[in-house]
Amino acid sequence: MADDKKKDAYTRLGHILIVLIVLTAIAAIGFFYAKNTVDQQLAQLQQQRDEQNAARIEMREQWLKEQEAAQAKPVDESWPQPNPEGWDIVDISSFDVKNGSNVEIERSTLETSGMMLVNRWHYLPSDFTDERFETGDELISIMTQSGADGFAIQTTNRSVRLQTPAYHHLLAMLKAAKDDGLENFMIQEGFRTNARQTEYFLAEQAKWENRYTGEVLIEKARESVNVPGTSEYQTGLSFNLRRLKNGDSEFNNVKFIESEHFSWLWNHSWEYGFVFRFPVSGYPTASATDKSWKTGESKKLMIFRYVGEAPAAVMHQKDFCLEEMIDYIAAHPHLAVYQNGELKYEIYRMADTGGSVSVKVPVGADVEASIDNMGGVIVSLYY
Repeated sequence: MADDKKKDAYTRLGHILIVLIVLTAIAAIGFFYAKNTVDQQLAQLQQQRDEQNAARIEMREQWLKEQEAAQAKPVDESWPQPNPEGWDIVDISSFDVKNGSNVEIERSTLETSGMMLVNRWHYLPSDFTDERFETGDELISIMTQSGADGFAIQTTNRSVRLQTPAYHHLLAMLKAAKDDGLENFMIQEGFRTNARQTEYFLAEQAKWENRYTGEVLIEKARESVNVPGTSEYQTGLSFNLRRLKNGDSEFNNVKFIESEHFSWLWNHSWEYGFVFRFPVSGYPTASATDKSWKTGESKKLMIFRYVGEAPAAVMHQKDFCLEEMIDYIAAHPHLAVYQNGELKYEIYRMADTGGSVSVKVPVGADVEASIDNMGGVIVSLYY
């Protein structure tokens, strides 16, 4: 009996061992197949990654080739031929500056040259502060300096100032007007500090505070006075003027826009780098194109603005305001300007880095560069 029980125990143990062996075998087979499946999946994923990487590498190499081709601009003499007569503005954006050597231009110069846009949507740069101009020598007293230069320009007082390049071109322009028999121009206002602009704006707001508040009050004041930081006068590149001859009421009573003095400026100021800043319908001449939709300024303001001779020539030929000129050069970032078939100016636009810039200047050319306050630096070359 006891022997039978032992046999049954051994038999059950044997069965258990057999089951364990079978289960182990099944597990081993399952592991093998699972591992094989995982290995296949990993291999497939690796193949996919390899194919994707190869595609990316091919795309990048193609992109690099395209970039190299785009940057490999021709520098030969095959610019488009200009018209042999009159003014011609030629788009040479697919060409680089010929024989250019690098010239470093400081930030302070870039901000006080002509093409810096300021309007109701574009404020002055943050470092364009009153303190900067109180301690610096960038601004020139028109009355004081013109007297020292032997050509006295009338101003309301000695505090009427302009940025250095604007002053020198104003001096040249009024000398030319005198050579044509026109004197007695009177510069009424030039550079205006932010503190002064703020004073004017707050005074205008005070007139309407009993009727308006918030944004409506600001917009109402803006109808007459620009918000601080958006006034042309704050650039030091613009001025307001009329004509004045002491003791001659007949001369003084003629409206400036109806005088020969204004007619001369309207026809010749661009030759000295100045443009009429805010043309509106019928002002300052009956034929003036309305630019208020672009400038944001509909007031009748007798303001001339220095932009530089090269940009002014393009603006004059194309009837552009400053905003339109900046849009044009952004769309056509390299221009050649010809007069009677001869290259007179070259204008190109590059990125504004936020600091000084290195610009290409051909041998024998003079250069003027300015931020446009829209992310670019506009470089003018003079031949």
